[in-house]
Amino acid sequence: MFEVEVKYRVVKHDDIKDRLKALNARFLEHTEEMDIYFNSPWRDFAKTDEALRVRRYGDGTVVLTYKGPRIGDVGKTREELNVTVDDLDNILEILRKLGFKEVAKIIKRRDIYNYENFTIYLDVVDGLGNFVEVETMVNNKELINKATEEVLQLGDKLGLSRDWIERKTYLELMLEKLMQNLK
Repeated sequence: MFEVEVKYRVVKHDDIKDRLKALNARFLEHTEEMDIYFNSPWRDFAKTDEALRVRRYGDGTVVLTYKGPRIGDVGKTREELNVTVDDLDNILEILRKLGFKEVAKIIKRRDIYNYENFTIYLDVVDGLGNFVEVETMVNNKELINKATEEVLQLGDKLGLSRDWIERKTYLELMLEKLMQNLK
């Protein structure tokens, strides 16, 4: 599966919520997520544009995710593989014992909406601010360009300027901020 996603940096979510309501988008849930990112002992994920993440969802579900290198120029389309695990502490300990190093922890609160075959996330990310992610999934690489354009068109409907697109991941933004704070 390929996650086709475009992320926008926004000041606030109020207008977007109004537009979602006008489109009859379905509110799914409000949740808090904690993401812990790791780097490999064998290759530098920052250089290979990959990510290994352990996410704890608000309901306690824990998912280990591998994200492959980004595909395309606009959004953050990438191959994504997920596996649910039953114990946060154990999966973290396994990764550490295998030599993986924790590089950052990201905490976000999100309102999740569904509209047609899209998922829309209104995110408040600790230390980074407000974002909107619009995404869909495709199972064929040939469909990525078409899906990217559809995601952008929905962003347009939601009043999201293409000038607001943020191509960096939350991890990249957090690491940049941490480096700036060290100066």
